[in-house]
Amino acid sequence: MKELRTLPDGSITYELHRKRVKNMNLRVTTSGVVRVSASPRVPLGMIEEFICRHRAFIKKALQNRKSRGGHPMVPAVDTEIMVMGKMYRVVLEKPHAVSAYLEISSQDSQLSDTPSDSPLKGSSSKRKGTQGSRSQRKLSRGNASTYAVTVVDDILLVRYPSNHETLDASKVERMWLSFWKTIGQDFMETLAQQVYSEFQQAGYTVPTPTLRLRYMTSRWGSCMPVKEIITMNTRLLLGPTEFAHYVMVHEFAHFIEPNHSSRFYKVMSDVLPNWEQVKAEMKAYYT
Repeated sequence: MKELRTLPDGSITYELHRKRVKNMNLRVTTSGVVRVSASPRVPLGMIEEFICRHRAFIKKALQNRKSRGGHPMVPAVDTEIMVMGKMYRVVLEKPHAVSAYLEISSQDSQLSDTPSDSPLKGSSSKRKGTQGSRSQRKLSRGNASTYAVTVVDDILLVRYPSNHETLDASKVERMWLSFWKTIGQDFMETLAQQVYSEFQQAGYTVPTPTLRLRYMTSRWGSCMPVKEIITMNTRLLLGPTEFAHYVMVHEFAHFIEPNHSSRFYKVMSDVLPNWEQVKAEMKAYYT
């Protein structure tokens, strides 16, 4: 259960999540939301004392978030961004505009039909390692309280509730993260199939992994060789496709060599000879 509350002195507004946790936890999200989780048995007064004890941490975290300019996966309206190698403009939908959305089961974001040459596509097939079913979709109309992103040619059309003054920053962040995860799944799975073939052509035997996508702050990807799981950072969607390709090759190489040994880099060179150049370009691009 989530509840939006403010301290009695009005200094801090926070999200209170009541859940089965042993200790109280506090974090400041990348969009600047103060989020506290606590057991239903913990009195509200104790929770607010806990928040007050961490005022300095909250203040510093909020300053850091402000200086960074917000969540890197939440683009500003009326800007151009690169998505999977193609440029898109982020446009705010005008009030009372009639819009159609493809609802994706158990998802907050909606994705419209796109031309076949657009990299922003959804898939109705069930995927290995994906929670819930996406096989059922229906066309529906948006409403005034909808947080949604749709794709119209080379435009990302953003819909927020009619009253922009009541925007929930955490919902905006969740909307975008869900959107990126949805539109990126097909792209990453197709890329994984390509990289799998490249390893085979180079003479290496690798498994067909379970592919996961999520936003990560410290890694571009990760590999769990024993469980045959590869996780890719959704931030890779906001750039040229060769960067995602490089990271995918890197993670596949861990199926051959789990450590960054000389053998690992030999595998990298056998599959992707120019990986060092791509790595340097990627570092400059995201810095």
